[in-house]
Amino acid sequence: MCNRPLPLKPQSPAMSDPSSGVASPEVPSRRPSGPPPPLPVTVLTGFLGAGKTTLLNALLADPALSDTAVLINEFGEIGLDHLFVREVQDGVVLLASGCVCCTVRGDLVVALEDLLRGRDNNRLPPFSRVLIETTGLADPAPIVATLQNDPWLKSHVRLASIVTVVDGVAGSTNLASHPEARRQLSLADTVIVTKTDMRASQAFDTIVDAVRCHSPDARIFNAQDPDYLAHDVFGGAGTPAEGLDPVAFEDVERHSEDLSSFTIRMTETLDWPAFTLWLSALLHAHGDRILRVKGLLKTSSSDTRLAVHGVQHVMHPPVHLEADHGTESYLVFITRGIEKAVISASLRRTIAWCAHQ
Repeated sequence: MCNRPLPLKPQSPAMSDPSSGVASPEVPSRRPSGPPPPLPVTVLTGFLGAGKTTLLNALLADPALSDTAVLINEFGEIGLDHLFVREVQDGVVLLASGCVCCTVRGDLVVALEDLLRGRDNNRLPPFSRVLIETTGLADPAPIVATLQNDPWLKSHVRLASIVTVVDGVAGSTNLASHPEARRQLSLADTVIVTKTDMRASQAFDTIVDAVRCHSPDARIFNAQDPDYLAHDVFGGAGTPAEGLDPVAFEDVERHSEDLSSFTIRMTETLDWPAFTLWLSALLHAHGDRILRVKGLLKTSSSDTRLAVHGVQHVMHPPVHLEADHGTESYLVFITRGIEKAVISASLRRTIAWCAHQ
């Protein structure tokens, strides 16, 4: 193990008085006013054997993600020996790529707080994003709820993306056989398909169709594509509501054994306060059965459409799409045990009520 200390940050040169030849005291740099923006967090999930460990290993070695802190389950599972530089504090190691990597020892809140406080007091190198790896059977929803509901965390971090790794060989079988795999996929806004080099080229289209049944609006990447860049997936600091493609909101209505996905289209301009009250009431009443909702909304409060995105009870702040001037509204729901007709009728009643006020 290398015990060399981390290089110190270069100090600003002292300001000097040319007439006296005596260096004057260094003028401290002025810090930006207000608290720093919340740190983007990406949740990386995927069913057992999907290739998440291989993908994560490649990410940890990628210089493009050098300013990333990674929370993993066990160091031994991903084999860090070839990347290891040194341990910078208990359970936290510095990797050759510059990544900070640590294990989650039971409490995600404590692990994240330790990371952020270690960065802020210079015990850890600086980083600009966090990647959280889950176990193969984990449900991402509790992690999302923790990020949004913990009083300290929600002012320091924000969910940037849920990325699900899907096995290009066994993915369709896993989705058909394991509810955990279906749930991981239904919550994803980004999907990476692995092992596509082990099957015929047309097999990628087959797995994409299977993915679309559970996550119709997700971005899908082929990990074997030469144009695939990890930074495009993990390096951004956006939110799940940003970068929405209206094509993703084409009429979809798909059903599996326990999940449904469907689109509700509206031509009316929506009253934003009334819509938010309706959606809040809907999620309060059926949050456990509404796995994900994403939409583009034409509202009376904005000249351009708003992008909205939520996971179960948790809604992200809406995003104004500056270059978008579409006139229709779309909502894509992924639900368990609640049908399109129920949600659509409820929304239509709200729209009709607003029209008569």
